[in-house]
Amino acid sequence: MNTYEEIADHAGLDTSTKLRYVKYMRIRWAVEEPLQCQTGYAMEWAQRFLHCVEYESSDPHGQAILDSFKAIK
Repeated sequence: MNTYEEIADHAGLDTSTKLRYVKYMRIRWAVEEPLQCQTGYAMEWAQRFLHCVEYESSDPHGQAILDSFKAIK
């Protein structure tokens, strides 16, 4: 798997969670996408989104990104 979309599909994320996950990952690690996918780090984050613990698992920068998603709604 080489893309965040492939990782999300493999992890079984539903459509809305997949969109949030991919958006988050591309903001945080856009340039490193192939590396994050190949090392397993992207799957680790997909699991966090799957189990709804992405916010608690994020540092302040990541939490700010997730907070910005809420503001868009």
